[in-house]
Amino acid sequence: MGLASTAGPIAVVREQPMKAFNLPLRIAGAMVLLLGLQSVSSHFWSDVPFTTRLGLPALSSLLVVLALALVAASSDQYGWRLSATLFILYFGINYLNTLDETLIFKVGLSAHEVFRLMAAGFCTALIFSPLLVLILSYWNAAEQEEIKPLVPRSAAGWVGRIVLGDLLYVLCYFIAGMATFPFVKDFYAGIKVPDPATIIEMEIFRGLVYVAAGLAVVHGMKGKRGRAAAALGLSFPILAGVAPLLLHSPYLPGYVRLAHGFEIGISNLAYGALLGHILTRKAAPVVNAQRAESPEFLP
Repeated sequence: MGLASTAGPIAVVREQPMKAFNLPLRIAGAMVLLLGLQSVSSHFWSDVPFTTRLGLPALSSLLVVLALALVAASSDQYGWRLSATLFILYFGINYLNTLDETLIFKVGLSAHEVFRLMAAGFCTALIFSPLLVLILSYWNAAEQEEIKPLVPRSAAGWVGRIVLGDLLYVLCYFIAGMATFPFVKDFYAGIKVPDPATIIEMEIFRGLVYVAAGLAVVHGMKGKRGRAAAALGLSFPILAGVAPLLLHSPYLPGYVRLAHGFEIGISNLAYGALLGHILTRKAAPVVNAQRAESPEFLP
């Protein structure tokens, strides 16, 4: 069964480029490519070798590919624009927003090591994103359904929704964190936890990263709120929690990774869906769209 059919109505427009019989081969090829890029970049930028001893890298890479492919299948973008969207989503959520917290939670990584890992992720995402678009045959625009004009939104309206999306993330973070803390309190009792103000500042920054990724994805949905909500609601928990926490870490015990996996998976599912709803502009009513295109309403 192809990705478009499993994703339901959110990927109807993209059904043709990825035929059911070759989709598994494309996904498998993209997974192998990603594994290779991660191995090379990790060897170049980090002292930690990327091998199968790190846990389940193949499954983790497969989930990343599926999450990015779902966004690509849901989008109306092609070529470099789609590549840029996938890069922002992949690097921002899977690397930047999973590593930045280690700068304040001293779990064993120095700041130098964190930035080296971020550099490795940047290079991986930069190379992999356009290659994935090519593999999925989304480089050249195919015949699409007519895209309706969207209702304009003022600068104040955008700022309000960006702030709302940021604050909503901070709220989800603390609610999910409080629910998870009883399962990980023994681990965090052994490390120096930053003061609340520092945590809030970091989460405000991380929320802005989520909003930036959300804006990039939503821009390609052309007013399709259901697609945007589904794409963000499914990609955020995979890229931010499930995929990276599958890998063995010398700094996080298994029970801590499992607890945080459930925490991020559930909270980001809800947050991503809400963010997609908040950021998406509605399609203009048919009558207004027709009037706006008539000569007497043109400047």
